[in-house]
Order: sequence, then structure tokens, then C-alpha cells
Amino acid sequence: MLERKVAAYLTPRGAAAGAVGHPSHERMERISRVTRWVIGLSALAGIVSGGLIGGAEVWMRQGLFDGMEDVGWRAALPYWAAFYAFAGVVSAVEIVLLYALALTGIARVTQHAGLPLSRGGGRGLLAHSLARAALEFPNPQVEIYGIDPYAHVANWRLMALNIAYKLKVGVSSFILRVFLRRVAARMAIRGMVPLFAGPLYAVWNAYITWRIMTEARMRTFGPFAVDNLMAAQFRDAGDPGEAEKDVLMHAAGEMMSRGRDAHPNHIYLMTRLREALDHGADIALDWTAMRRHLRALDAASQARLLDLLTVSCVIGGRIHREQTELLRSACAECGTVLLEDRVKELRKALKRGLKVTGEELSATRRSAEPGVEQDDNP
Repeated sequence: MLERKVAAYLTPRGAAAGAVGHPSHERMERISRVTRWVIGLSALAGIVSGGLIGGAEVWMRQGLFDGMEDVGWRAALPYWAAFYAFAGVVSAVEIVLLYALALTGIARVTQHAGLPLSRGGGRGLLAHSLARAALEFPNPQVEIYGIDPYAHVANWRLMALNIAYKLKVGVSSFILRVFLRRVAARMAIRGMVPLFAGPLYAVWNAYITWRIMTEARMRTFGPFAVDNLMAAQFRDAGDPGEAEKDVLMHAAGEMMSRGRDAHPNHIYLMTRLREALDHGADIALDWTAMRRHLRALDAASQARLLDLLTVSCVIGGRIHREQTELLRSACAECGTVLLEDRVKELRKALKRGLKVTGEELSATRRSAEPGVEQDDNP
């Protein structure tokens, strides 16, 4: 229910008037300012929250109990109950504010980026993906066109990941506060705990909000990289043969499976690829069988495949070792060598909102033939 409501809130706020195509430098500057502003406000909320809670504790210790000397726990119990109730209310308001700031920031980022969220099934997917990023919800554990992205993930690990998502904002903040009260208070710095609570809360809030905004930016810029790939490699490519279509679909599916996550950028890539190749059937994933066809593809088809794998590798939540191995082996089959550092640089550039062009994709690999050199300068 929350995801639907947040997606409905984001959808009409997608693209700003006149903001079409890949974000310009001016719009990227606005996105950076929005990100910094949201993180700064989150830190400010931590300082205020820590100041209120720390100030209340100092007032209770010094004002009511004269430093807590010779005060039995029975006498102090009503006051401490009131204090923790007050701290709980302040923390709850702070957490709600963090979610509100993240949601507002994501709405403004997508607006300045020019990402339309109201057109087509694929775009509807992106609205829900950004809603999950704002709410810190995990990606749904569903099959994507017959492919199970979590086939190689143990059930206990899936459960642990789901629990970890619940701990990211609310419970993690609560645990941080308990640590300060129960652990640090037993050390020599006991009297200083209320003083550094505010700055520590600020750093924690800034980190959490930075994580949310970073993932939201990846979910915003990833679709542009997919659209650029489709325009460069599939719009005027004619009608690939059935063998090449199967190789392309299985390659994209295998890369998503090795990412071990139904990341919305991968789902969007699979959706656009199916449309481009007119491939409506589900996929019975078998990359081992498809890999044998790579050497038989012509140079243009091999370049199309490697560009597809490279984009798929960098648009997910993170680059997994298994994804890098897949890309490396595909490059070897096509007579090229993968430049892993370039792939990492490409992902960093995508996070910054830079346009992923065909030249940058080609720069992630070089020819493996003796005597054939490629300029390695960025």
C-alpha cells in the first residue's frame, strides 16, 4: 500500500517541462544541489534530535537528581520512563522526517533528470522502483520473464537480506541510541554522551540518506543508459537472426541472474530488449549452451552483445564478481580483453549522471590479437 501511494506521488512529478533526453550539465548541477540539500537537512535533523534527547537527559540527571548520586532505581523509574517515552517520540518524528526528505529529494531528482514516470509499462516500473528506494523496501522476489534472479541465493540469505532492510533506518537508529546509553555510558566518557549524541546522530542520518539518494540516482540514470544502448545498437540494426536473438536474451538474463537481485534497471533492460527483438516468450535460461554461439557471430553482433553485457553489468545495485566473470569470458570468446578498471570507472560515471556512449562502452575492452593496440587513455 505504501509503495503504491508513494509511486502515485512520484509519477506526476517525473519530468520537468522541457526536460527531455539525457540530463544536461545544468540539470545535473541542480540534481547535485538537491542531493546535498537533502543530506544536509537529514544531518540537521540528527543534530536537533540528539540535542533534544541529550538535553533532556542532562536536565534529568542534574536538575532532578543532582547528578544521579544516591538515587535508587525505584525512585528514578517514573522519570526514566518519561524520558524514554520522550526519546521515542523524538526518534519517531526524526525517522518520519528522514523518509519525507528522501521522498522529496527523489521526486526533485527525477524531475530535474527528465525521467518520465507516467508513460508505458516500463516507466510505471520505474515509479515503483523509486518508491521502494525512498521507503528502503527490498526489490520483489519474483521471476522476470521466466528467470529467477534469486536462483543462486540461499533461502536463509534472502531472509537475512529482508531483515537487514528493516534495520537500515528505524531499528538501526534505535540500536545506535541504545549503544550510546548502555555501552558508552559505562566508560569514562559517561558524562559527555549527551554532548556528542547530536553530531553522531547527524553523521548516521547523513550516511543513511546518502545511501538512499545514491540508489535513487542509479535507478534514475540507469534507464537513460539502457535507452542510449537501444538507440545505438538496436534501432537500425535490422532484424537479427534467431540465434543472435537467443544469445542476446540469454546474455541479459544471465547477467541479471548473476546479480542475484531483481533490480529495476535490469528489469527495464529486459523489457526494452524484448521489445527491440520482438521476443515475447519466457526464457529457459541456459547460458552454457548459448555461449557456444559467440564465436560464430559477426563483428557487429559481437560488439552489440558486449555492449549489452557491459551496460547490464554497471546498472545494478553493485557489480558482483560473477557478473565480471561473465563479461570477461564473453570478451574472451569474442577475441577481446576486458578492462575491468574501465568498467568500474563507467559505473562511477553513470552514478554521476554522465551519458554512457558507444565509445565509452568500447573503451572497456581491447583487442586480444597480437599487434592490435587500442588507446588506453580515458
